[in-house]
Amino acid sequence: MNGRILIVDDEKDMLTLLDRIISEDTHYKIVTESNPEKAIKIFRKEDFDLVMTDLKMPEMSGISLMEKIQEIRSDVSVIILTAYATIETAVEATQKGADDYLTKPFRRERLLITLDKVMNWQRIIRENKKLRKALQKMNDLSIIGSTPAMAKIFDRIRKAAPTSGTVLITGPSGTGKELVARAIHQNSSRKSKKLVVLNCGAIMENMIESELFGHVKGAFTGAVTDKKGLVEEADKGTLFLDEIGDLTPGLQTKILRLLQEGEYRPVGSVITQKADIRFIAATNKNLEQAIRENTFREDLFYRLNVIRMEIPPLRRRAEDIPLLSYYFLNKYCVLNEKQIKGITPSALQALTAREYPGNVRELENIIERGIIFCTGDTLTLPDLGLSSPAECLMPELNRGKTMMNFKDAKEETIRLFHEHYIRELLKENDGNISKAAEIAGIQRQYLHRLMKESHIEANEFRGVNTP
Repeated sequence: MNGRILIVDDEKDMLTLLDRIISEDTHYKIVTESNPEKAIKIFRKEDFDLVMTDLKMPEMSGISLMEKIQEIRSDVSVIILTAYATIETAVEATQKGADDYLTKPFRRERLLITLDKVMNWQRIIRENKKLRKALQKMNDLSIIGSTPAMAKIFDRIRKAAPTSGTVLITGPSGTGKELVARAIHQNSSRKSKKLVVLNCGAIMENMIESELFGHVKGAFTGAVTDKKGLVEEADKGTLFLDEIGDLTPGLQTKILRLLQEGEYRPVGSVITQKADIRFIAATNKNLEQAIRENTFREDLFYRLNVIRMEIPPLRRRAEDIPLLSYYFLNKYCVLNEKQIKGITPSALQALTAREYPGNVRELENIIERGIIFCTGDTLTLPDLGLSSPAECLMPELNRGKTMMNFKDAKEETIRLFHEHYIRELLKENDGNISKAAEIAGIQRQYLHRLMKESHIEANEFRGVNTP
């Protein structure tokens, strides 16, 4: 969406001038009107991102028009045009909701910079609305995702949860395997009982058996009292064994018995106890490979592998990144008492282009860090520590270039070069488009077009070189 602007001015020559300048240097759709009352009727019927209005008009003042416009839609941006620029009129306009004001006669560069700033903010508002609306419609499983791969996982969760079947969740670290386990438990008949979680790779080998099954007094040095294990705590509920591939062969045997017979013995005890447990296990390892290497029991694997759910890495569901980003934005704004309204389009693009070897957990960390360092009301590339989004895109090209023909690979390489070059050019020139075009030896209009094609906004680079 290029954005739409309604311009209101009783001077038709001014309307023609503004239409010509904006149409030459941008892709925004322009509608002009000399009568404020008619402009309000147009605004009611059509959708606009920005209203530019003259301050002094015979039928209605620009401030009155702004107030009527904002009654219809409060989030529309307004720029006041005035030939009577005083501190009082500027303050009044901004206090009553104007985003900015321009003094007639205005400089072309000043007009375009102001438009860039305001329309970029409108893009953030639109994206913010869309993603927050999507979050409100978040599924009943409390897991974020809208891709077909995640829809398949949601369907399997809903079908598996009401049953007693054992579930094996596989996938790389950081993809949300524990969230899936919790969703299964919360949608099962055991939800009123405990979900007990044990990370098999986080506890020392000589302590796991006691942690799981408990122990009796005197079972080993330091066992001064009887201790209840996690299996007993999970009775009538669900036991989630995370990173089960890290269990030793001896413990695998005891888990197999618990799965098959529902029986176990606390460490040091001769009394067999019973447990009624729903089992969910997860691993980031290839258990089939572990079986071939004799590090994981084949019979245990088949006992676990009743219902299999494989969680895809984040790079295979990149469409979910904006939604996840806004979820983490909301979460960490609350935790850090910050009022951050959104993420710039270029920052969101850079986030979407990353590889994420750490998956969702890595994305969460990036957003949390960005919120901590953000001093404005919008997350930007510098806040997130993503100074060169084109570099983030390069792995995407490298990964797929052998599957592309020469022409497509060349076009993609040129596109990435344009983006990287333009970003570095604007960064060195503090977002000054005219200066950047002069240094690059290209027409300002051509630089504008390249920026539009790469979704680059000049204002995000302004002030980056200020000490």
